Amino acid sequence: MASKASDVLTLFSIALPLLLFLPAVPLSSAACTKEDVTALLAFKNSFPPNTFPNSWGDASTSCCFWDGVGCTHGRVTSLSFTSDEYTNDVLPVNLKGTVPPSVGDLSALTSISISSQADLVGPIPTTWSKLIKLKYFTIYNSSISGPVPLFLSHFKSLQQLEINYCKLTGTIPPSLGDLANLRSITLGQNKLTGTIPSTLFSKLNKGLLANLDLSENQLTGAIPKSFGSVAFTNVNLQDNKLTGDASFLFGKSKPASQILLARNNLSFDLTKVDYPVKYLHYLDLNHNEIYGSINEQIREVLDLRSFDVSYNKLCGKIPRGGKFNPRFPESFIHNKCLCGKPLPPCK
Repeated sequence: MASKASDVLTLFSIALPLLLFLPAVPLSSAACTKEDVTALLAFKNSFPPNTFPNSWGDASTSCCFWDGVGCTHGRVTSLSFTSDEYTNDVLPVNLKGTVPPSVGDLSALTSISISSQADLVGPIPTTWSKLIKLKYFTIYNSSISGPVPLFLSHFKSLQQLEINYCKLTGTIPPSLGDLANLRSITLGQNKLTGTIPSTLFSKLNKGLLANLDLSENQLTGAIPKSFGSVAFTNVNLQDNKLTGDASFLFGKSKPASQILLARNNLSFDLTKVDYPVKYLHYLDLNHNEIYGSINEQIREVLDLRSFDVSYNKLCGKIPRGGKFNPRFPESFIHNKCLCGKPLPPCK
């Protein structure tokens, strides 16, 4: 018995080094479905030759191992493309042409990210309405146009929507507010018009924090008062044509780290505002019609890194002390009668 055991150990000691040097066999190499391969090749063929690397279309390799493609259990669940340098499984390509409809045939897709594609044009195809499992939707810095797709309201799993630095037109669909998991909406730097729907985040699952960026559009009207009950960590509505009150976005216990409302036509009494004490880092209210004064409660904010109320109708002495010791007059100039450091002394 001892001799047999010794023989087994000897064979194992010989075989182990050989096993270590055998080529790795991708566990999902046979699992990439024909449906997904067909959709990816149609996507590739929508663009000029040599846009994609040779690995794309290699029949000997699972499509799960093509650059920019991510899989779960052999199904394509993510696509990531950028014209920037290669990082973290994102394929660096320059996509020139219209947005391909074939992406809609990737029925297991949960994430798509297309960034820095200035030559990608046209509207988002209606065939993408089949991507009902999508959780993360990002198109950043491209020339896509047309409206915000209405079919997005059918993506019940959608958590983050980002279509910014593009050429979207039309209004923001109120139906986006039907999505209980949609906690981040970024539609900044487009050409959107109309008012901000009061339905946004109205059905957001309790306990979820929200992010909203609608900056640099052509939005008009008032900020919905319903936003006062939303737990925003970030609100960026600057560079629009918004009017009316925005004081309900503030609150001592709110989680906001960034409130950017500059360059609108907002009008409210800043004296009555309580600033988010624990989390507020950036507050920009410049170029509005805001009146009143900067109240002493601003001194309680723990880590305020930027504060700008220039070009408004504020009066009174600028508070100092605690955590608030402003140094730059540019952040306070062109008000009705603000005074004290860093502006000239009060009379």
